Amino acid sequence: MAEKVLIIGCGWLGQQLAPVLAAAGYQVFGSRRTQAAAETLPAPIQGIALDFQSPWSAAQLALFQDAWLICTIPPGARQGGVSDYPQVLQQLAQLAQAAGIKGGIHISSTGIYQGLSGVVNERSELQLTQPRVALLAAGEQALQQQDNWLTLRLSGLMGPGRHPGRFVQGRVMSGAMQPVNMVHSADVAAAVLQILSRWPLPHACYNLSSPQRVTKTEFYQAAANSLGQVADSIDLSGPATEPARQVSSSAFCQDSGFAFRFADARAALAYCPD
Repeated sequence: MAEKVLIIGCGWLGQQLAPVLAAAGYQVFGSRRTQAAAETLPAPIQGIALDFQSPWSAAQLALFQDAWLICTIPPGARQGGVSDYPQVLQQLAQLAQAAGIKGGIHISSTGIYQGLSGVVNERSELQLTQPRVALLAAGEQALQQQDNWLTLRLSGLMGPGRHPGRFVQGRVMSGAMQPVNMVHSADVAAAVLQILSRWPLPHACYNLSSPQRVTKTEFYQAAANSLGQVADSIDLSGPATEPARQVSSSAFCQDSGFAFRFADARAALAYCPD
């Protein structure tokens, strides 16, 4: 019988992961908060409604039992401008523990390194006085209280329908000579498969970001060119608003044997169709 993978909060990234997981032989489920939203999820995803305000049903516990979980719920402000992100992840951790999952991968963000400079890795001391850093850290801690969760911190995402050149059109970008930290959804999917095949890894938290150093100028000029625009159409004249930093993925590559398809983020631009 095929192993189950449940993608919790199955949005854009989850829909990129699902075909790769299905091709590898996994039975893929994807959750949304309402049944109507769950029914819009495309094949091969089997959509399920998962409202974190509801008590867990016997059917939910049975579905989660012996399943792999991939939590792609994004942090964000909800009712009254206060995010319920950590609370939702605490509820997910409780459900996972009650059901007896095989293991879980929590998709977090390298935005957790906001305010830091230089090369940053999983051991870097976080600036928890910054609200977004504190929110991301609280979410990670909510799931890491359980032994069988791994946090995967992703840098800026690109892939089908998410071409970086589209994001910067008409905007003034800052920090022209700072390194850009990006990762393609194909590398994320490959990393998830690597984690599942090598489970458990030695540590509970890893970064995933294309490793070759590329400046914002180099990257976004290449992005403009790949869209058939002139490089000068990207305005990189803004002053730096954040310290320059480069996210290191060395620990993940070393511990899992993972090799990036797109070590240079510019090479991934051709694989970001609209």
